[in-house]
Amino acid sequence: MHEGPHFRVCNLCEAMCGISVTVDGDKIAIKPDPNDPFSKGSMCPKAPALATLHNDPDRLRYPVKKVGGDWQ
Repeated sequence: MHEGPHFRVCNLCEAMCGISVTVDGDKIAIKPDPNDPFSKGSMCPKAPALATLHNDPDRLRYPVKKVGGDWQ
């Protein structure tokens, strides 16, 4: 995904908040989209939590499988 703001809709709940996703390298920031006709710049706490999950240093970044007692 290229850098800059991307305007999307959060689909985590029925509110369907308009969000702006800003990409900076491998980090993202999620903010409400003030121009969204339905949410009008408001957003519930679920959408910014997506950025926290994405930016978590302990997040798995590739598939793993358990072989014997070890993860590969």
